[in-house]
Amino acid sequence: MSATMSAMASIAPVAQTRFGSAKSQKVVARRAVVARAVAEAEAKPEKPKRKFVKKNVTVQDADIAVGNKYEGKVKRVQEYGCFVDFGARNDGLVHISELKDGFVENVTDVVSADQAVTVWVKSIDAEKGRISLTMKPPPTADELEAIKAKEAEREAKFAARKAQQAEAKEKAEKVKAIKRGTAFEGEVKSVQPFGAFVEIMEGVEGLVHVTEMSDDYNVDVADFCKVGDKVSVKVLDVDGAKVKLTMKDKVDISSVVEEVLQEVEAGASMMEFAFKSKGITAGQFPAGNDKEKPAAKKADEKKEEPKAEAPKAEAPKAEAPKAEA
Repeated sequence: MSATMSAMASIAPVAQTRFGSAKSQKVVARRAVVARAVAEAEAKPEKPKRKFVKKNVTVQDADIAVGNKYEGKVKRVQEYGCFVDFGARNDGLVHISELKDGFVENVTDVVSADQAVTVWVKSIDAEKGRISLTMKPPPTADELEAIKAKEAEREAKFAARKAQQAEAKEKAEKVKAIKRGTAFEGEVKSVQPFGAFVEIMEGVEGLVHVTEMSDDYNVDVADFCKVGDKVSVKVLDVDGAKVKLTMKDKVDISSVVEEVLQEVEAGASMMEFAFKSKGITAGQFPAGNDKEKPAAKKADEKKEEPKAEAPKAEAPKAEAPKAEA
């Protein structure tokens, strides 16, 4: 019916041009147009319906498992891989990276349509109905053991690195609490040509440089300590996680100066208290003030004295020439 209507629509302009004539001619032309449109529609063959070949399913979905081996045929080749019919309801995809070991630039360099291939099931997505295949042979038992050993080694290294980071963080917290000048009784852990490393706290070591063992020159570290010895050290400086130690008995000048100043202030305050208790003040010492005043006056007079001008040198007078006899 639809074909008939389309045929009538295509011929309608012709019919409309004829309708401009007499009434009798209009009826005849209209019947001829309709008849011809019906005849063409009946004579036009219908398009054959596309027939899909029923796929021969030899592998059930329940039997497909990762690692299974199948023989199949390449059905379609794409830029990213190829689809293989291995007997399942859905074809499996072999990605370009799974065609063979090594780099593959073009899929057509490895496979082509209708090529027979051997595949292994790599993964299954049951929800989406996708099956990933590989053309790379699975590793042997020995290769699998080597892969497992390598994976275990990598995990062990990772765990050791994490433990080392935690130890370093704990050490940093301990080092922050150490102050300069603190004395420790430590154990020598390592002896080097440039000094010795002494453990002053659990997990915290400091360096005693060879110059901090003696004031002499060209000394040997082994003459002062060896591994396992107990030594007395003091903290010289703390720079981040590095601790510098010394085995010399150094005097802290700043602390000595501070003690002296405290003693002087204490003595001055005691004398002041003694004078005040007797009713003596600084104003009751005129002699000292009288001595200071003349000295101050002399200093002022020296400042006020004008400087004497130096005498100007007179130019020598020229002598008159003597008359010759």
